[in-house]
Amino acid sequence: MGGIYTPAASFPPSRFGEIVNEAPSRPLWRASILLSLTLAFVSWQSARASLAVLVGEPFGSFGTMMPLGHTAIYLNHVCADGPLKVRLCRPDEPQGVVLARYHAIGQYDWLATPIMDFLYATHDPAEVLAFATPQKVWAMRERYRERFLREVVPDGKQGTMNGDGSAKHAHDLDEWWETAGMAYQRRLWAYEVSTTPEQDATLVAVMNDQANRHRYHLSGANCADFAAELLNLYYPGAVRHADRIADYGLMTPKHVVRSLTGYAEKHPELDMHVWEIAQIPGSLRRSKTVWGGVESALKTKRYLFTLLVIQPEVPLVLEALYLRHGRWKLGQGAQPMPPLMQTGPEETVAATPTALEPAGSE
Repeated sequence: MGGIYTPAASFPPSRFGEIVNEAPSRPLWRASILLSLTLAFVSWQSARASLAVLVGEPFGSFGTMMPLGHTAIYLNHVCADGPLKVRLCRPDEPQGVVLARYHAIGQYDWLATPIMDFLYATHDPAEVLAFATPQKVWAMRERYRERFLREVVPDGKQGTMNGDGSAKHAHDLDEWWETAGMAYQRRLWAYEVSTTPEQDATLVAVMNDQANRHRYHLSGANCADFAAELLNLYYPGAVRHADRIADYGLMTPKHVVRSLTGYAEKHPELDMHVWEIAQIPGSLRRSKTVWGGVESALKTKRYLFTLLVIQPEVPLVLEALYLRHGRWKLGQGAQPMPPLMQTGPEETVAATPTALEPAGSE
């Protein structure tokens, strides 16, 4: 994934101008760089069959209360056949699909979303927001719903816009908006490994043959459990059972990629790469660090202060458990990107994880 150079000239001039404008401000330049990186990521992956575990950072009030993040699976040679079925991609379909389990999408367990829609709520790079505001993000998600998701979220059932561009009052469909425009709301990490056409064909058969009925449960059937199941379908034993000590027995996003990393170290033929997809600039709050179970209790101030007052010995136990079982750096080894664009003869805008955000979080 690293070592990819995507010059501005590779974009059609008319479209590139729509994204960054003729005299872009720093946020616009930064957004265009992030988009270029993502397009380079998608284009690079299309050359070979691969699977990537996407770990999205937590955000909003729920992310503060439970900073475990969200997990999804990106398959570059499998495509969405609507939101409820998948199929093998045709040669002229380079994007691929994101599969994820959600808590509140009506009667369904999982949804399939094209990768560009999942990240930016559009399939057209010219429409990607350079600066995200709640109103603009909501409008893009509404257009995406009307174009792609209407059979799951009919008109009148989508709810209304929340203050952060999410949906409210959608009742049992409250999470439909999380299928689109996630790069406006959070930073994501992609842990990518090679696959084969035969493995992809097996995945398609399994997903289409099994009943897609609501299964979500925090313990045993959450989004990380879903990702672990798909990973183990491709590579049996890649994800071990949930960590009973570091994560209280819950499957967490951090545990999934930690297990996959360990498995890939023993199987170098998987050719693992780690990629950072940074959050688009905007007025939306920045996402937070992904933590594990014990780590959340130890590093979330509201939990830690309460424990210090009520049972001061508990934080000491949590610290020992974290140091022994839960300490692992998410994003470690993410490959830096080379410079993509130049603003003048003396200034180069570089898009590397260290230039955008700290490369990795512990």
